[in-house]
Amino acid sequence: MPKRPSNSVALAKVAREALIQDECATSRWLATDNLSELRLFLDTLENFIENEERRDVEALKPHAKYPDFWADHYPYQWQQIIGSQLRQSFLVSLMSATEFHLGMLSRDAASIVQTPISHDDLKGSMLTRSKKFLEAFAHFSAPSHSSWEIIGDLYALRNSIVHNAALVDADRNEGRIAAMMKRSPGISQPSAGMLEMKREFCSYAHKAVESFFNDLHDQQILLCRRTAKFALQSHSKPGR
Repeated sequence: MPKRPSNSVALAKVAREALIQDECATSRWLATDNLSELRLFLDTLENFIENEERRDVEALKPHAKYPDFWADHYPYQWQQIIGSQLRQSFLVSLMSATEFHLGMLSRDAASIVQTPISHDDLKGSMLTRSKKFLEAFAHFSAPSHSSWEIIGDLYALRNSIVHNAALVDADRNEGRIAAMMKRSPGISQPSAGMLEMKREFCSYAHKAVESFFNDLHDQQILLCRRTAKFALQSHSKPGR
């Protein structure tokens, strides 16, 4: 009499079959919904900065009595200090979401392909491990190498903000971040190694992450369909 599988094995089998059947719809929905929430947060944040800057300018207009008044008194803090700090917080939240959803997607892929190891067993950074696993074991052909590189740049910047107070000149990823600033809109390093982040950069980062996950979710669907097709062909063979 064949041995009855344990409850954990049976549950894992049911979970895997559900993933394949609904083509990982849950993880796809969670990532899409989270990114939509972050877009709303960014728009609300930017409207706040813009409105407060405008209100301060209107309050100062009656006092603008000499030619250099605005050079001395313009409320630059709303863009250069308050705005930049809030945008750094947004980037940290965006990359935290990226890490969470990429981990979920990699675990789902490991369940589907039934490998003896997971992405956590590989060496390297979180992004490196996920990329290696998805390409080698789940046979993902997208996102492109350049897309992974952009996400890696954003993650390096996130680490600099969290662990080094955004002091890029003293960061171990200084070269990578400097190269990213040259090719990305709305980010600069005007003085003392401190970052200045504008609205354009946050929109660029959000769009890059959104495109990255669109490619990953397309590959998820293809993986589920390949697996389902293989299972169907296996069961239809003579003697099955």
